Amino acid sequence: MRNVLILNVDGKTRKDAANKMHELAKEIIERRIHILLNEWNFEKRKVKHSDECVCYQQDKKCHDIEDLNCFFCYCPNYDMSAEEGKCRINSPKAKYIDTPKGKILDCSDCGFPHKKENAKRFLRRIYRLNNNII
Repeated sequence: MRNVLILNVDGKTRKDAANKMHELAKEIIERRIHILLNEWNFEKRKVKHSDECVCYQQDKKCHDIEDLNCFFCYCPNYDMSAEEGKCRINSPKAKYIDTPKGKILDCSDCGFPHKKENAKRFLRRIYRLNNNII
């Protein structure tokens, strides 16, 4: 299939317009990452959103991390392509446990996605943002 450029009224291609919109969206996301991640700090969430998580209600962190970030409540590195689960970063803290239905990956000892800096890096990778911008 060949690429067909469709011109709009002022002579620019829709692809150019889409690229500009994508770059603008990336800039907006980059400027707001710190706001987003600050909002998901455990200490803030337990006060403002205690109904969202039993850990907030009990004031008990699920991971022993000083500045626990709850944005990635689940781990984005958990690979579900294997029936028992798999860790994409091969965390040494991941372990398999036996259950009545077979073994399953337990990453509850790993705090990787709950550290603000790691969450920031992961979001930047998803949106292909510049890691040098703070």
